Amino acid sequence: MTQDERAQRRLMDGEAWNDFCETLRAAGQVVIDRTPNADEQDRVEGFRYVTRMSVMAYGRCIENLPPMVKMPIRVLKPPPVGGQGVQSPDQDHVVQAIDATKRYRVTGQRGSAPYVHMSAWTPKVPEWVGVESVGERAVAVLEEFNPSWSSTPFTALLDEFTDGAGNVDFVLSVDDPGEDNWMQIAPETRELMMRVVYDDRKTQSTPRLMIEPLEPMALNLTPGAAEMSKRLSIAGQMVLSVQSDYADWTDTLLENENQLQLTNDHYLRVGGSPDDRHFEFGYWRVGDGQALVVEFSPPVCRHWNFQLCNHWMENLANYLTGQGYASSQDVEADPDGVVRIVVSAEQPPSGVWVDTAGRDHGVMGLRFVEPESPPQITTRLVNVADLG
Repeated sequence: MTQDERAQRRLMDGEAWNDFCETLRAAGQVVIDRTPNADEQDRVEGFRYVTRMSVMAYGRCIENLPPMVKMPIRVLKPPPVGGQGVQSPDQDHVVQAIDATKRYRVTGQRGSAPYVHMSAWTPKVPEWVGVESVGERAVAVLEEFNPSWSSTPFTALLDEFTDGAGNVDFVLSVDDPGEDNWMQIAPETRELMMRVVYDDRKTQSTPRLMIEPLEPMALNLTPGAAEMSKRLSIAGQMVLSVQSDYADWTDTLLENENQLQLTNDHYLRVGGSPDDRHFEFGYWRVGDGQALVVEFSPPVCRHWNFQLCNHWMENLANYLTGQGYASSQDVEADPDGVVRIVVSAEQPPSGVWVDTAGRDHGVMGLRFVEPESPPQITTRLVNVADLG
C-alpha cells in the first residue's frame, strides 16, 4: 500500500479525525500543566488561546489553498486588541499559501510603507505526516514534527523587485527561472510571508499585489482524502506546537523576571527574523505601587516599539486607545537621548507610561527594525512614588 493509499484509508475510517482531536486535547493539557500557580486569569486565557490558535490553524492548514488563478495577495492587519506573539501594531502580515512544486509571478504596486520584508516560510513537516498516527505521541514527536518551528531559508526586501515607478514584478520558485527578478523558495516551503512596517499608517499605503501560477492548475477547492488526512494532522500539530513552544519560551523568561534579553533560539523556532531586527523579550511582574522602568538610547533604526503581553504572549496593547505599547512614531527621547518607559498601573509623574491594564504580570518585548548597532537596555523595579 502506498503512502497516499494509507493516508486515504486513515481519513475514510475516521482515524485521521480521531488523531486530530487527540492532538487538540494535548494542546489543552499544556494549559493545565503550564499555568503558574493555577492562576485563574492565566488559565482562562490559556484555553482561549488554544481556541484562537485553532482558528488560525484551520485557516492556514486546511482552508488556505495555494492560488489556482491570478488573485490578490491579502494583507492582514493586527486586531485592535490582542494578537499573537508580541505582534506589532505598526506591522501588517502576509501569509500567502503556495505550492512549492509550482512557479508563481507576483506583480502589482509597492505602496509607500517604508519597509516590506519577505521570507519563504518552511515548516518542519516530515514525509510521513497524514500517514502515521501522532495523537497519543504528539508531544513526543514535536522535535520531528513541528509546523510552527519554521525556517526561512530565503529572504528578500520587496524593494529588490520594485522599479522606479513603484511597479513590482518577480517570480517565486524553487529553480532559477532565468529572470533577473527571482525570489527563491525551498521544496518544502508552504507560504510566502511578508512583514509590512509603517511609520505612519494614516499617510502610508499598503502594497497591492497579485499572485498567479505560471503552470495550469485544476480549479478544485475540495482536497482528496489523502491530502485532507495530511492537513488535519498539520493543523492539529500546529495548535499544539504553538502552545508548547510559547510555553517553553515563557518558562525561560520567567527565570529572570523584569529583565529584557535576547532569546533568539526561541524566536527562530517560531519563525522570527533576527536577520533584520534586534528583538529582546522578558517577563514583567509589577506589584501595587511599583513601576518597571525600561531605559535605552535608540540606535539609528527604521523603527522600534515596546509592548506588554499576558502570560501566553497575547498582546495587551489596545491600538484604538494607544494603551499597552509605545513606539518610535509616538515617542521622543529625553534631552539626554534616553527613552524612559514606565510600566505601571497608575500614571507616573515622568517617563513614557505603558499601562498594565489592571494586571501585574506577563511577557514584554522591545523590537528594533534594522538597527545600525545593538541597543543598550536597562531595567529596574522601583516605587512609583520615587519617580520624579
